[in-house]
Amino acid sequence: MGSKGKILVVDDEESLREICREALVEHGYEVVEAKDGIEAIRCLEKEKDIDIVLSDLNMPGMDGMALIDYINRHNLDVELIVMTGFGTIETAVEVMKKGAFDYIPKPFYLNHLLVKIDSAMKRRHEKRQRERLNKLVQILKLNKDLNSKLELSALLNEFLFHVERTFSPEGTVIILKDNSKYSSIRVRGAFKKDPTLLKKIKSLAEYLSYKDGRSLLFIPGKVEDIDLKIKELLSDVSKQLMISPLISKSGVIGAVCLIRSVDSFEFNFDDLKLLNVFCSQTAAIIENVLLYGRVLEMNREIIRSLAKAVEAKDSYTKGHSDQVAYYGVKLARKLGLTSDELDKLYWAGIVHDVGKIGVPDNILNKPGKLTNEEFEIMKKHPVIGREILSQVETLKDIMPIIYHHHERVDGKGYPDGLKGEEIPFLARLISVVDAYDAMTSDRAYRKAMPSSKAASILEQGAGKQWDEELVDYWLRVLKQEKKI
Repeated sequence: MGSKGKILVVDDEESLREICREALVEHGYEVVEAKDGIEAIRCLEKEKDIDIVLSDLNMPGMDGMALIDYINRHNLDVELIVMTGFGTIETAVEVMKKGAFDYIPKPFYLNHLLVKIDSAMKRRHEKRQRERLNKLVQILKLNKDLNSKLELSALLNEFLFHVERTFSPEGTVIILKDNSKYSSIRVRGAFKKDPTLLKKIKSLAEYLSYKDGRSLLFIPGKVEDIDLKIKELLSDVSKQLMISPLISKSGVIGAVCLIRSVDSFEFNFDDLKLLNVFCSQTAAIIENVLLYGRVLEMNREIIRSLAKAVEAKDSYTKGHSDQVAYYGVKLARKLGLTSDELDKLYWAGIVHDVGKIGVPDNILNKPGKLTNEEFEIMKKHPVIGREILSQVETLKDIMPIIYHHHERVDGKGYPDGLKGEEIPFLARLISVVDAYDAMTSDRAYRKAMPSSKAASILEQGAGKQWDEELVDYWLRVLKQEKKI
C-alpha cells in the first residue's frame, strides 16, 4: 500500500520532530524534516511532492512567519499547519489570514495532530479534484471557443484570452514558424518593453523546436536539467518563464511563452502541463485555420477569375463587379454593419453577376431593348450564379445575396418574387448599389447617366423597387461625397 502523502515537519526541537515523524509514519505518511525555515525551503525546492507543511513559528534563523510568507510569495501548492508553544489568539488569526489550514498550540496530543493532518489531506485531495475538473472545463471551453474561429487573427486573440485568464502572466508572446523562420505575431505586456528578451525567446523557441519541441520551465536561481545552449541563452534573464511548443501533425509550427517577474508567485510544473495541453489543442486548430485560409484564398482566386470571365463577355460591364463591391462596403459602413457583413458584401459584390457567364453573348451585348423571351433568359442569371457558386462551400453564406439581388420590395422582382423583408437584408443593400452603378456606367444599349439622375430614379423607386431606408442612406453617402 502506498503512502497517504508526504509531510514536511519543521521545528528546531529534534525530539519533537522525531515524535511527529514516528506518529505520522505509523499513520501511513512519508515524512521529511527541517530544523528551521531556511532548511524547509531547501526541502520544498528539492522535494516536489510535499503535501503538507507542519511548522513551528518560533525558530532561529528563519522563523515560521517568514516561511509562510515564502510559501505564499512563490505560490507553493502545499497545505500549512502551524504549531507553537507561545501562541495567542492574535497569532492564530494572523496565520489563518495568511492561508494556514489550521493552528495547533503546544503541547498537543498526537491523536489531535493526526486528525488535523488527515483533515488537511482530505481538503487537499478535494481541492485537487476540483482543480482537475476546472482544468478539464477550461480545456473543453478553449477547444469549443477556438473551433468557432475560422480566421487566424481571431483564433490567436481567443487563445490569448484563455491563456491570460488562466495563468495571469505579465507578458505573453506567440511565435509562429514561417518556413524555417520564427516570427512573433502576438506580443503582450512585458515583452513589448523588452525587445532584447523577445529576441532571446525567439532563439530559444527555435532551438527547442530542433529538440523535438520541448517545453521549458525556467525560474532564475533554480535551473535544473537544462543543457548548455539554454543556459547560455538564459544567462542574463531575470524573469521566470514557461515555453510550450505548438505541435501539429506536420510538426512544430511555433511556440508560446509566458513570463513573470521573480517577485510574483511562481510558475510550476502543473502550470506547464496545462499550458502544454492548451498549446496541443490550439496547434491543430491553427493548422486547420491556415489550411482553411489557403483554401479560401484559392476559392477567391477562382471567383475573381469567374468575375473577369463575365466581364470578358461584356466589355461594357468591365469593373462593374469591383465597383458594386466597393459601393456595398461603403454603404454598409455608413449603416455600422459588422466586419463579417462587410466581408460578405464585398465578395457578393464581386460575384453577384457571375451567372451571366451562362447568358448568350447576343443577349448580354444586345444594343437595344431585350424582347420578353430574351429578358426571361437574362433573368436566369441569379439562378445560374447560385448553381455555380453552390460548388464552393466557403461561399454558402453569400449565396442568398447573389440569388436575390434582383428582387423588388413590391414583389415584382425575380427569381422568386419576394416582397419587403422576405428579401435578405444584404441582398436589398446590394440591389441599391448595383442599380446605381449600372445607371452611372456605359451600357451596350445606352450611355452612362449623371449621378444626379440616377439618384433621382432611386428616390422615385424607393419603397417600390428598392428598400426605402437603404436608398435614403445611399443618397446621404452620395451627398457627403458631393456626387449629387
